[in-house]
Amino acid sequence: MDDVGRRNLEEQRDFLLASLRDLERERAAGDVDDADYAALRSSYTARAAEIIRRLQRDGVPADATSAETEKRRVSRRLAGVFLVVVCAVGLGVFVARQSGQRLPGETASGGIADSTANKLAQARQMNFTDPITAINIYSDVLKVDPDSVEALTYRSWLLALTARDAEQSVRDAAVQTAILGLGRATLLDDSYPDAHCFLGIVSFRFANDLATAKSELAKCQAGDPPAQVKGFVDAVVAEVEAAG
Repeated sequence: MDDVGRRNLEEQRDFLLASLRDLERERAAGDVDDADYAALRSSYTARAAEIIRRLQRDGVPADATSAETEKRRVSRRLAGVFLVVVCAVGLGVFVARQSGQRLPGETASGGIADSTANKLAQARQMNFTDPITAINIYSDVLKVDPDSVEALTYRSWLLALTARDAEQSVRDAAVQTAILGLGRATLLDDSYPDAHCFLGIVSFRFANDLATAKSELAKCQAGDPPAQVKGFVDAVVAEVEAAG
């Protein structure tokens, strides 16, 4: 496992363990019913255990600093960045928001809300050029505000994209973590179209889950995405329909 693969797994492990803590908090507050609690807890626990076992079993190769290993690592990183750029450009204004955008429930100045808004603005600027840094910033936001729908949505989306060219086990773990994160984002704010759009695309392109893709993309379209986005989403919907 190279440094990027290990870092991705460590990020996913931390996210899942934090999600388990959030789930317990939400259950105690009565925000999640018993059925959803049981399903989510089982899924989070199984995935976290798998990632922890993988991290314990696989160490960084002895030749990790060799020129060939470094070349492969850089190539995979560049491929991941390229994928983010291509997909983000296709989704246009999703990540082209003004850096001063105020999020639901935030005040105009002072306190944690301002700090969160600033971090989100910084992360948006990194989505195109440095997705790993963006993931880390979104993770920092979630440590302070675990219910930040934007951070949860875009962190999950970037995890799926950057891991696409990784080895199979890393990619599978990233996709499952992304799907869980996007699913939680839709539960937190069902009116936020970005989460539905990304969940539909990830379910179709990365997980071959047509049923979820159809449902989520329908909600994405119902959210009236901007014109620059609608054409791309419509094309994905057409692919989903053609696939059955």
